[in-house]
Amino acid sequence: MTTRTDDDPSGTALERAEAAATPTIRPETPDDIDAISELHRTSFRRPAEAELVDAIRRSAHFIPELSLVAELNGRIVGHLLLSRVELVPAAGDAVPLLALAPVAVDPLHQGRGIGTLLTRAGLALADVRGIEAGVAVLGSPDFYRRFGFVAAEAEGIDGPWDAPPGVFQVLALGSAGPELPEGVVTYPAPFSLV
Repeated sequence: MTTRTDDDPSGTALERAEAAATPTIRPETPDDIDAISELHRTSFRRPAEAELVDAIRRSAHFIPELSLVAELNGRIVGHLLLSRVELVPAAGDAVPLLALAPVAVDPLHQGRGIGTLLTRAGLALADVRGIEAGVAVLGSPDFYRRFGFVAAEAEGIDGPWDAPPGVFQVLALGSAGPELPEGVVTYPAPFSLV
């Protein structure tokens, strides 16, 4: 058993190695499902997000290559899910979007940039797909602004939740050009779980 001592203020050798290691970001596999569920339950301290991931995985809104895990030393320490939603403009056809939700990082590994790595990887993959016009997220403006997200209400876009100003955000992907049309983002039934 290794312990922290005054001679080693930065922690055990294993803790230092894990802190310095960069996790592998990759799509989930069937073998990851239980670990992803446990990660969400631990990170959010409730079952709703784990149930949301499972419900989306069983739906037509699931995109396997956009369910990403962060793996470190053989353990799943982070997960990000991008799934299909729509932006319904006042006139015209619905525009395909992605919902970025949920994102979880093991509490023991938070603050090490894992959420940032997952978000960058997910957005890059979404942009390369060239199918969806953008991404919607309900989350910290300080965190998501770094990736180019803007307040949805400033773009004339509304969502189904009564969120504080700036918390519901959107990001136009390359295929959409510089901006998304005004309208309402609609989410499928599984999102009612959270």
